Amino acid sequence: MNIAGSIHANLRAALQSARRLKDGPVHPDTVDHWSNLVRAARAEHGAMESFKTRELMVDLEREIIARRSAGD
Repeated sequence: MNIAGSIHANLRAALQSARRLKDGPVHPDTVDHWSNLVRAARAEHGAMESFKTRELMVDLEREIIARRSAGD
């Protein structure tokens, strides 16, 4: 996955989008992109050293799980 900018900034933007769109439908490709972003963060050693980045990643994972369990 090619990521423009930092993992942290991308996780933050994705989480903001997920929260903003909480009550509305989200295209499955968007949820897949969020999942790929979480995987990329896990694979990047530097990202895993940052508590804030790990916290964003966990919060985004919760949003993804909620979306998938809700059927969006």
